[in-house]
Amino acid sequence: MANEGRCLIVRTMIKLYPDRTAPAFLRALGDLLSVAWTAAWVLLGWLIYKTVMGLEVIADGITSTGTTFNNWIASFRHAVPGGIPYLTQFLLDTANALQKYSGDPLVSTGHNIHDAIFKFAIVLALLVCVPPILLVLLPYGMWRWSDMREVGAALAFVRVASMTGRADQARAVLAFRAVTTLSFRQLMSASADPVGDLAEHRYEGLAAAMLKRAGLDPSRLAPPNLPELPAPRGG
Repeated sequence: MANEGRCLIVRTMIKLYPDRTAPAFLRALGDLLSVAWTAAWVLLGWLIYKTVMGLEVIADGITSTGTTFNNWIASFRHAVPGGIPYLTQFLLDTANALQKYSGDPLVSTGHNIHDAIFKFAIVLALLVCVPPILLVLLPYGMWRWSDMREVGAALAFVRVASMTGRADQARAVLAFRAVTTLSFRQLMSASADPVGDLAEHRYEGLAAAMLKRAGLDPSRLAPPNLPELPAPRGG
């Protein structure tokens, strides 16, 4: 059960920001800039959409004209006297022909233009705002997700070592990892004699440098050689 609990900690640990102030501030600033970048391009896309949709007044005008013609033709149709041979049917056929070749086509054209303007507005807005958003959010989002998982994994490593009482062994692992991953400048800043520290089992400086590199406060790892607490006295 203990092993399952430690595995669960490793799998679920995600830390949004490092412990150190400067890296955390830079990541928070990057997050804010990403949100602002996205909001700016979404706003621009919305403005483009509204601007293009302003052309729908043309379609509405055409539809309104066709509707007006149809109303006139309907009024004319109601005004046709009934019961007159040939003349009544001729006038009705003329009204139907006028509606078929004037009012109805205008109404249909207006609706088609309105739909075309709506589709064009959406496509143009998406073409303008989506590429720059994805250009920034995809790489930044992938890096931030990887960074959060990396910092979370480092935190899980420290917590598991502290929970199991193996802080000294974890410090040794961190020291060896520091020697293999840190740049020479970072390595010599952490210790004046890294090789000697490894040989003499002085892991504190190198382990602290590795934890800082991972974004964690070195104090998260239990101090070395903690004295054992005396057993409680009975009654």
